[in-house]
Amino acid sequence: MSEKDATLSLLMIKGLGSKRFFRLKEAFGSALDVWRHASKKGLKDLVPDSVANAILKGPDEKGLKRLKETCKRKGFWLLFYNDPDYPPSLRHIHDPPAVLFGAGNRKVLSSRCVAIVGSRKSSTYGQRICASIAKSLSEAGLTIVSGLALGIDACAHRAAVDSGGLTIAVKGCGLDVKYPMRNAFLAEKIAENGAVISEFFPEVVAEPGNFPARNRIISGLSLGVVVVEAGVKSGSLITAYLALDQGREVMAVPGSVFSYGSKGCHKLIKEGAGLVESAKDVLETLGLDQWDANTNSRDKAQKMPVISGETGKVIDKLGADPQHIDEIAVKCSMPASKVASILTELELKDLVTCWGSGMYSLIKSNE
Repeated sequence: MSEKDATLSLLMIKGLGSKRFFRLKEAFGSALDVWRHASKKGLKDLVPDSVANAILKGPDEKGLKRLKETCKRKGFWLLFYNDPDYPPSLRHIHDPPAVLFGAGNRKVLSSRCVAIVGSRKSSTYGQRICASIAKSLSEAGLTIVSGLALGIDACAHRAAVDSGGLTIAVKGCGLDVKYPMRNAFLAEKIAENGAVISEFFPEVVAEPGNFPARNRIISGLSLGVVVVEAGVKSGSLITAYLALDQGREVMAVPGSVFSYGSKGCHKLIKEGAGLVESAKDVLETLGLDQWDANTNSRDKAQKMPVISGETGKVIDKLGADPQHIDEIAVKCSMPASKVASILTELELKDLVTCWGSGMYSLIKSNE
């Protein structure tokens, strides 16, 4: 048996995760020596009795064979802690995964990465700012890391893919488990140039306890973590605090003080997280010098084109703060139906933002 097979055989044991694996390896010298020399007494203070009993029974050779056949059949690669391609940023966290299963380009794991995470129930505002930041960071040559969840995670991945950039999705289940189902196609697109990875074995289903472990990999791969919309008790804040423990930069996008979905971001900012309004803020916080102002037109001051008539009247009544369509109609002395038509046209031209529930604001200014 090789050292890698010995490693997989240990990790296949229920209740023996990466932390206990490294504890065993330190005590015995190698994964092979755990199988060769472990005794009931020697394992007593290292692992629970159930794990010790499983080790003493010997490796599950049939299970190991099935695992390797599954990975080969599905095109998954394995990346072990001591492999040359194992990302240095992840190797140096205090509890790195002993092995990663992956699909796509394994080399991308060692690229310069930034994590973008946030609420599964993201708002229009959150989606817009997330897409803008992810797109610009991708164009600046950074790899976007997130967790493939619905909402902000998916938005960040999609913006990177659409801009021709690289992105890494870290799953909280086996690679072959389509969770969430709605992002199955997105995962395939990510793997075409980037990577989809997991420390969980194939066929392991998504469970709540898996995601904090998944989150440490997201932050561990990254130079910093940007939180876009998050409640005060969200998984995104767990990722942020893990990032702090790992010595990473933590940044957050502010939102409305009336939005519960921004409470977590505001909490992070109060605690010292960098306030992010654009990709430029992220790059400055990380101390990177490859920022090019031309890569993100949203971050440049742009003049509103001169528009007259009824459309111009609507624009004149709009500002940076969201207003309800009825309020705009009253200010313009126009029917709400007409204002709605004009606002739709302006939104298609990327001149106004629709916040949902009939609320609109101006994107660009005349300054």
